[in-house]
This record gives sequence, structure tokens and C-alpha cells, in this order.
Amino acid sequence: MTILSPKQIEDLDTACQKLSAEDKVRHVGVINQLGHLVAGGFRKGVKPLLDDDKVRMTYMQMQLDFKMRQDLDEILGPIDYIASRRTKQLIISVPIGENLVLITAEPDTDDKRIIKSAEDLFDDITISTV
Repeated sequence: MTILSPKQIEDLDTACQKLSAEDKVRHVGVINQLGHLVAGGFRKGVKPLLDDDKVRMTYMQMQLDFKMRQDLDEILGPIDYIASRRTKQLIISVPIGENLVLITAEPDTDDKRIIKSAEDLFDDITISTV
């Protein structure tokens, strides 16, 4: 399990804030291997659609889903991102090391634009074992 340094967490938090400034983005957070939020969160002024317990449960579910999908990495290649569009929300997860960048946005958001922005912001952050 990779432990993030304070500098890495600061860099991740800065990237989350930058992506949160994009139009229609509601949440940008980095979820560690245990499904805990380690950087970022909801955009200022945004009311979550789920209560705090459900948000924490969703973090764990997203990490579990990602880990289960990795079973096919040897055959299909690694995951670039996972996106789902629901009636009330667009949900995107982008792996960064063993962690996930979890992004939620309004359902009419251009998912490809958000994914590209996330990759540009987070690809420059090096995650290594401390």
C-alpha cells in the first residue's frame, strides 16, 4: 500500500481544486486504496446529493469496483478511466497509482473534456512509496 507524503497530498488537493473550477463539476476527490478521501472534495457551495455516510460508502464502492475491473488488465490492458452517466449525475473515476480521482458533474457535462482535464492535471503528479 502506498502512503502519500504531505507534499503529494498538497499537489493532489491543488489539482482537485483546479478541476473543481471547471463548469458543472460538483466534486473532485482522490480516494485511496481503502476507499478514504485523501484530497479534494465537493466544490464550495455544492450540496451533495447523498448524505455523508452514503458519500463515504460510495468512495469505498468506487475503489472496490476499480480493483475488481483490474482483474482483466493482463488481457485488455489497464483502465484509463471509468465513466457512468446517471439521470442526476455524471460520475468519472480516473486511476492515479493505486488511488482514484473521483469526479462528479452535472449529467449534461462533456465527459471527454472533464477526463482530458483530469488527465492533464493529475498525470504530472508522481505517486511513489514514502
